[in-house]
Amino acid sequence: MLNATSTTTTPYRPGDSDVARVRNLLDRAVASAFPHARPAEVPPLTATRWAFRLAGLYHLTHSTPALLELAAERFAAAGRKILAGWARERAREESNHDLLALRDLRDLGYDPVRVVERVRPATAMRMVEYFERSVHAFDPIGCVGYAYTVERLAMTVREPDIRAVEAVLPPGTRATRCLRVHSAAGSDGDHVADTLVAVARLTPGERARIAEAVRDTALLCFTPDPAGPPSDAAIAELLAPCRLH
Repeated sequence: MLNATSTTTTPYRPGDSDVARVRNLLDRAVASAFPHARPAEVPPLTATRWAFRLAGLYHLTHSTPALLELAAERFAAAGRKILAGWARERAREESNHDLLALRDLRDLGYDPVRVVERVRPATAMRMVEYFERSVHAFDPIGCVGYAYTVERLAMTVREPDIRAVEAVLPPGTRATRCLRVHSAAGSDGDHVADTLVAVARLTPGERARIAEAVRDTALLCFTPDPAGPPSDAAIAELLAPCRLH
């Protein structure tokens, strides 16, 4: 069992200046990973490549509720009520988001269950593995940094980005449900704000550990796969057995 910390008794709601300092700390941690960002030249988006990315979104969203519920249990067992409440609420809010990705894949003409069984994008799977390690660590506080980073980056996806995806899809196809929910158009902005308030109530040491996890998660997001992105032809071959007839 983890040792309880001062997070169990902090009675106040932090002021705007406290929250602003935490936002600055965590956003600087995200920015520290920018030098590792993917090169500007990336394969153009196609409907085939979007199906590949949806598989990644599925794996990310599918893992979230159960892992956060486990984190909530571990925080609660250690008497860390602020973090337990944060994790429990976030798990509730993220429930069933994986179903959106499955619906999007079906609208693209694929058997979604077969797709997510066959397609496991490297970056998404590295992130899921990191999330799992964070939750199972001696101190699971790294999962807070992971969640903040994923939702903070989702806020950079705006309506023009969503329309750009829709423009490459077959006419009449609805396959951006999951993206919309995890974008500036969805609820991630509120989630980020709630996380900042919770983190502002923690000790300086806990905030520092969360910032480390933010940096590590951002590095996973931004560092290119050494093998490079798969070609459309390779993705199409992988998806071919998943086509609905």
